[in-house]
Amino acid sequence: MYLSWAAYYEGRTDSAYFNVLIPRLLEDILVDEGIRPYDVGITPSVEFGMNNRAFDAAASEICRRIAEFHLLFVHADYGGRALQQTIAERREALIQAAAFECAFDESTAVLLSPKKELESWAIADGQAVQAAFGVTSLPDGLIPLTAHQAETVADPKVVLSDISRYVGRRRHDGNAMLVRIAQEQRFAVLRGAASFREFEESLKLALRHIGCIAQ
Repeated sequence: MYLSWAAYYEGRTDSAYFNVLIPRLLEDILVDEGIRPYDVGITPSVEFGMNNRAFDAAASEICRRIAEFHLLFVHADYGGRALQQTIAERREALIQAAAFECAFDESTAVLLSPKKELESWAIADGQAVQAAFGVTSLPDGLIPLTAHQAETVADPKVVLSDISRYVGRRRHDGNAMLVRIAQEQRFAVLRGAASFREFEESLKLALRHIGCIAQ
């Protein structure tokens, strides 16, 4: 069975990172728990929100292309000034707008919200970061020791910038580096981050709902 997925993102950086991480995690779960073999789309069938993040416009586009995907990943960071409750309300507003317009099945929506911002997941696996930057070690204190610690970092983007300067890459393609990190990350390590565990549970609930893994 072919399993297709779509995503609502807030920006190109989000797309670069999550478009690698999501299909890897889908494959990981389905290999272990899938009720039959699945062929997971390696890229999203549709990306919403990139050109127009307004919920009404995104909901209309979701409804217009609803036949093209089985799962919808809805991304929003907990970072910046937004509080967790506000983020939950924003995601729910988008999902409900689509449900109102075309009876979109809300149970197929997967909630994707790293604590602070996606870079808090990117720096959660030090081994993956080292591999992406092409080094075998980093000085103590330059990167969090655990995924739990990574979620407490005030500005995880600064951590990646500091590592880049340390390894002598004053100018680098940030999105390309995030892609490399996402390719190397270990889910067993990422599960140390509470927000990643919440994301994975949301994904498994959606997969159970569409009959891909057992209830």
